[in-house]
Amino acid sequence: MLDAMPDALSAEVDSWPLKLHLQRRRVGNAIWSSDSWSLLGVDSERTRLSGSAPAMVERRSDPDGGAEIQVWTGLRLTLHRDERSAYRFNLTSRAPRLFVHCRAGEDGTMVPALVTASQDVASAYMDGGDEDVFSCPMPDALQCWIEAFIARHGEPEIALGKSRRRQRGKHQKDADDHV
Repeated sequence: MLDAMPDALSAEVDSWPLKLHLQRRRVGNAIWSSDSWSLLGVDSERTRLSGSAPAMVERRSDPDGGAEIQVWTGLRLTLHRDERSAYRFNLTSRAPRLFVHCRAGEDGTMVPALVTASQDVASAYMDGGDEDVFSCPMPDALQCWIEAFIARHGEPEIALGKSRRRQRGKHQKDADDHV
């Protein structure tokens, strides 16, 4: 699904351009109905190297009928050093996921605003209640790219509880006294 990174994107670039596939399905009966949205998946967007605003580039009916698929470009998965522990947590889960934060558009569509591999960031948006967050399985190529990012910038430090920090400091002080 995802190709190797293009030459113009070197290993030092900490963002990956993506194309998103959102699906809108009408659910309910003749009297009451609403839209149900889902994220079908992501593809590499190798042709879009410059930053641009998210834009819907394609809208088509699902061959099975009853659903509309929207393809969005102009989004990037950007990695941040201070979120390395959240990335590591996601990568070590049974099924690593990508999270897409969307806002309701004026015409009833969902407009993607942010792509992240951090469950912490995704849950912060979900706690707000006004926005929608969708997820999909993380492609293998992105998992490898995030692994390389973590390796390049160092493994995240594990946060210790207050008592464990005190014990570690006490053991270090004892070791210094005996030298």
